[in-house]
Amino acid sequence: MKTNRPDQVAHLLPGYLLAAGAAILWGVSGVVARYLIGSGQHAPAELLFFRTSLAALILVGWMAFRTRKIPSIRWRDLPLFLLLGGVGLVANQGFYYLALARVGVGYALLFQYLAPIMMMGYGLLARTEILTGGKMLAAGMALIGCSMMVVGNSGGLSSISTSGTLFALGSGIGFSFYAIIGKHLQRRYPTETLMTYAFVIAASMWALINPVWALPWGSYGRSTWLFFIYLATIATVIPFGLFLMSLRYLEPSRSSLTSTIEPVVAALVAWFWLGENLSGLQMIGGVAVLGGVMVLQIEPILRSMVRK
Repeated sequence: MKTNRPDQVAHLLPGYLLAAGAAILWGVSGVVARYLIGSGQHAPAELLFFRTSLAALILVGWMAFRTRKIPSIRWRDLPLFLLLGGVGLVANQGFYYLALARVGVGYALLFQYLAPIMMMGYGLLARTEILTGGKMLAAGMALIGCSMMVVGNSGGLSSISTSGTLFALGSGIGFSFYAIIGKHLQRRYPTETLMTYAFVIAASMWALINPVWALPWGSYGRSTWLFFIYLATIATVIPFGLFLMSLRYLEPSRSSLTSTIEPVVAALVAWFWLGENLSGLQMIGGVAVLGGVMVLQIEPILRSMVRK
């Protein structure tokens, strides 16, 4: 794979901004989901059914309005779309919500953001990425920063749940699937086409897991539907679209490493909304995460300057 030439470096910035925007929206939505699940109002599968189904309806409606038809895909690409939606999205969101029912947001995100390491390993084996010192440093700083944010919690390591850890790790694997396969399909399909098919497939999976006739439809008031709509739009359609768009500019590992600002955002939102205090160790960890993102951004610029 070719490395970034000096004239390509300027085109990386939109990718970083898109990935960071997705991370901010995901960080906020993670705290909202934690609140809904922790309050006992909704089960994870119930929230995921409405989040994914409403997102699929929004995307299908948008595509029909914009193009007057739903774009077709090649039959040979159908297995990849099934992996993108049925494995990538379902595993990423499902395991993450199951983890939130057992562990804190920061701890769940720590294991989800092992995904960049998984993707770099895959990229090296598949020879689609080049391992650089900047990537290794950025990954190390991000993981150490997330670890410090977790250890800095009042519960510390004593609050670790084995099942929650495994679910969070499964979420990271699902995120890796989504990023790698999404990057591959981006070469042949527009972002909106990828999202529409992926979410329709994922919604179908959640409809099988959580049958619609078993849902307590009569108990949903106006505020509940507003939460569902929020989860489908601000927490799903928009950030997933931003992340997929970032893959047009960046390698999957760079997009995902940039998204490690998500736990920082989640911690800040939890501090303001839920009254959770940020310890000094958590603040240092947040700085380390942001520092890792900065290293990731300036590393190709430094390499291009060395070549001159």
